[in-house]
Amino acid sequence: MKRISFLAIVFIWLLCTSYTCTKSTDTCHKKITFINNSSKEVYIHGGDPDTLNFVSLFPNPYNQPDLYRVKSGKKNTNGLISRNCFESAIEQGRLVVYVFDAEVLANYSWGVIGKDYMVLKTIRPTIEEMENSNWTITFTGK
Repeated sequence: MKRISFLAIVFIWLLCTSYTCTKSTDTCHKKITFINNSSKEVYIHGGDPDTLNFVSLFPNPYNQPDLYRVKSGKKNTNGLISRNCFESAIEQGRLVVYVFDAEVLANYSWGVIGKDYMVLKTIRPTIEEMENSNWTITFTGK
């Protein structure tokens, strides 16, 4: 009985802490909204600019469209989430948002995309830009 109670407490604690891990505050933002105002469907992914080859940093976002796809004229609130504050990553120069053309992801291997750096746009937001935009990146295709 004690074992079941202990496991129940651990489960409830894990559930509570996992829920709050992506909750933002005024001084700690853990989510960035991405709005696609371009005419193309795109995929997004956040990463570390020090990585020479993003292919080794994260898997092909095309394989997880529910997380990373942003249709033309739509927004995505799930693809850019962190357990840590984005403020820290930005201040340390360690945040880059990769934007990929959906057609490129559909037609080329992830290895070729990485080798030829087939990235539609690389965005390196500043704290000021994020605060002024209410932690939203608006992509126009340019």
